[in-house]
Amino acid sequence: MSLRKLKTSSVPWFGFAVFLFVLGLVLGGGVGTIVGIVSFFVGLGACIRAVALAIRDDDVSSASISRTPVERTMATIGSDSAAARRRRRDARARGRTLRTDHSRG
Repeated sequence: MSLRKLKTSSVPWFGFAVFLFVLGLVLGGGVGTIVGIVSFFVGLGACIRAVALAIRDDDVSSASISRTPVERTMATIGSDSAAARRRRRDARARGRTLRTDHSRG
């Protein structure tokens, strides 16, 4: 296994955590407990690594994480405003449709 695979994938880290867990079960006693605790932290690190790789490979997530707090706040406000504008536009469109249907009747 190359060093590049360890940097670009979390699967080897999950495998290493499982290996340590099984080794801890086989060893038993105090040493097995310590190896089990280490396997827990390796598995936790693998989970964090998997999330970090998923975010890094997703353009939208990486763009939103790299924003400053002010930019994130303004984007949130803008999205709320856009949703409100969309609702008003849809309501106006429904009103026109209802008035048109009513006038024909």
